[in-house]
Amino acid sequence: KSLVKGALIIEVRIKQAPNTCSPLNPFVPENPLPRIIQNKFMDEESSDVVFEVSNETVTSSPKSTKTSTLFYAHCLILQDCAPTLGELCKLRGDNTPVPISDVKLDIFRQVLYYAYGGKLSDEDLKTKGKDIIDAADRFGIAALKLEAEAALVTSTPITFDNAMENLLYADAKNCALLKEAVMDFLAENLDESRKKLSFENAPGYLMTDLMTAIVRGKKESTATSDATDLSTARVSTLRRMLHEEGLDVDGSRETMIALLEENSPN
Repeated sequence: KSLVKGALIIEVRIKQAPNTCSPLNPFVPENPLPRIIQNKFMDEESSDVVFEVSNETVTSSPKSTKTSTLFYAHCLILQDCAPTLGELCKLRGDNTPVPISDVKLDIFRQVLYYAYGGKLSDEDLKTKGKDIIDAADRFGIAALKLEAEAALVTSTPITFDNAMENLLYADAKNCALLKEAVMDFLAENLDESRKKLSFENAPGYLMTDLMTAIVRGKKESTATSDATDLSTARVSTLRRMLHEEGLDVDGSRETMIALLEENSPN
């Protein structure tokens, strides 16, 4: 604004807001299929298989009581999204639920919900990580297993108190990322690990993973790591490479490397 011959001149600039409904910016709805599938979760009317999950309830009486909950599902969805549950569909009979045991009700509900395209909360992935990993591994839901494993690794600092427990668990469940995290900790604290930890119950082949972590640490610290050297590549790198090739990403380091080499054009 300024004075011109004693008159106050105010300059106003008006910008027209874009018309979000103009022909140049039309509204197009998203593909409804993911929402349609997710809405079929626990839909009794359209289901063709029923799982009966038992739950043991501890009471004040000497004997605990067992209850069960029914979960309604669809074989067509499960055969690709939860293959082991898909196989169990073959056991279904007329009005006869397929029994499921040794899994918590809330965990089964969550893994089944994921199979229908649902998203689990970060809090559940962190606080129930191992339970979710166990169920996802059991029912063949690899993507959920890896997601829960990643949440477990990022939320659980490895210490001398939990290193061996997590190492043996990771080895039993083929959780390569968790195993890598433990091995990195041991490699970074090699002398102290030797003094504080007992490896009597650890399988001998785990020493190969430890040697890999030591070599990789030295290469990374000196910036001499070779991106083409699969033997020392990070687990996330191996999984990304497998995913890009449309290959199975769930497995040990050795399995992933062998699969990449087997499908290498060279």
